[in-house]
Amino acid sequence: MSDSKTKQQSFLHGSFILIAATFAAKIISAIYRIPLTNILSGGGMGYFSTAYDLYTPMYSIAMAGLPTAISRMVAEYSAHGRYKDVKRTLHIAQTAFIFTGGIGFLLMLGLAFLLTSDLSITIFGHTLSFHAFSIGALPGMICIVPSLLFCCIMSAYRGYFEGLGNMTPTGVSEVFEAIGKLIFGLTIAAVILKFTDNRSYAAAGALLGITIGEAISTLYLFIKYKFFGEKSLPSKLYNAAPEPESKKKIFKTMVIIAIPIVLGSLVNNVTSLIDVAMVQKRLAVAINADPGYFTEHFKDLISYETAEMLKINESFNLEKDLPNALYGCHRGFAFSVYHLIPTLTTTLGISAIPVLARTWAKKDYKAVKFNIQTVIRTTAVIVIPCGLGMVAISNGILNLLYSNKSAIAIAVPNLRVLGFCAIFAGLNSPIIAMLQAVGKEVVPLKNVAVGAVIKVVTNYILVGNPKINIYGVPIGTTLCYLYIFAANLYCLIKYTGVGINIKSTLLKPFVAGALCAAAAYGSYRLIYRFVHRNIFATPGAIAVAAVVYLIAISLFRVLESEDILTLPKGDKILKICKKIKLVR
Repeated sequence: MSDSKTKQQSFLHGSFILIAATFAAKIISAIYRIPLTNILSGGGMGYFSTAYDLYTPMYSIAMAGLPTAISRMVAEYSAHGRYKDVKRTLHIAQTAFIFTGGIGFLLMLGLAFLLTSDLSITIFGHTLSFHAFSIGALPGMICIVPSLLFCCIMSAYRGYFEGLGNMTPTGVSEVFEAIGKLIFGLTIAAVILKFTDNRSYAAAGALLGITIGEAISTLYLFIKYKFFGEKSLPSKLYNAAPEPESKKKIFKTMVIIAIPIVLGSLVNNVTSLIDVAMVQKRLAVAINADPGYFTEHFKDLISYETAEMLKINESFNLEKDLPNALYGCHRGFAFSVYHLIPTLTTTLGISAIPVLARTWAKKDYKAVKFNIQTVIRTTAVIVIPCGLGMVAISNGILNLLYSNKSAIAIAVPNLRVLGFCAIFAGLNSPIIAMLQAVGKEVVPLKNVAVGAVIKVVTNYILVGNPKINIYGVPIGTTLCYLYIFAANLYCLIKYTGVGINIKSTLLKPFVAGALCAAAAYGSYRLIYRFVHRNIFATPGAIAVAAVVYLIAISLFRVLESEDILTLPKGDKILKICKKIKLVR
């Protein structure tokens, strides 16, 4: 097998492990998230999402792009036989992570109290209010803060193993993380709600489960490295390796790689933070401008939230509480389903970084092209049918997962738009990773920054319009990721010199995905017409769509033999695929 195919095997084998683990973790998370959403409903998920959206950018600051930097540096050092540098890189990263984790911990704790307080200051006659979030989100913010420390320690080990081409520890740790969140988060939230009827505290209990899950995952990775990780470096090769570079030089290289990555991630996540603060404020402006419109169009949600608040002897305030409930419907229902796709494809980027970094360091441009083409094609095959499927049967999906009809009615139009967004966001994650792998960390930062501006401007205009309100949020998100995807793809082609075959990598998967979505839409309507039960119509439509998609992939020759061969047991899988004419 050629070198390019050898590296490709490493990429897809690692991707297969990570995708399988991530899928398992997401199934577990769905078991956690779906009943949690049904328990907390729109208002409670508003508290949950607000706390989590504050945590996300703090997580980016604490992480500081170091996992990607570690993975890339470890891959490059091992490619040149500098195994002593590999070990020193991990030790330096561990120290750096403790420092950044501590800063993130203190920063988020301070912001949690500041942004939920009624504090305001007057500067040159203008009053600046810090009250960006509901006070009900504060307990959840406090409960999730400690997870920053665990995430930082955990990610140093993940980057080390990934750089050596071993994706299993990352995958297993993700599953442990999800199991801990499920067992502890859901249990604590349910117990709190049963005894207090307070959705703010219940949301905090769910977030505490995330912290416990991170702690369990960190403990697993520590044990994995302590007993098996050091053996990953062959003793003979390690002893024969040249003396490592100075700690100062390794740390400097790590920072140079990490800073553009963290800034890009931070800009992207700060956009989510701006969303939660800005969207709720713009919704309040829209409600104040035309309260009658909101009272009429969201009367079912208002009635539900009013009844829930009466349980704890609180009254519902239209301008104060409706924005939180609407945001909870979007973020807790529509966004949580949409986000499954970009999360899965992020694993493709994680697997691609060490492989592409090695081939790029060796100047094996044939292997570089081979890997880039396959990453994009593999990602397109996954995200396009999923995204268009969400567009086709968003109502069926949400009704299958959740029970709150008033929240589902608001979330369905948003999920339809986010289905298109999932395609661009899903394709974008591996492309950013590949740009980082070839030393172009700054490029995604610039493109993400422009996308963030597009999103903020669009949200400001649309969400503040009473006739559009919460339905403007997914439009801004989609426009943002459309630009970022197109700009990053252009830059990847430009800086690597790799010509992308658009027909085989994007056009064929899109046509097959469109047929898949059409089959889902038609079969859903047909099945529902006869049985009138969503619990049968949605799974039935998904099954029919899957069969149609496999047939379309076969007819259009979307997959290539090399793609199948590089999977675990690829030769056996290829024989089966050829037998059923899935590939040539």
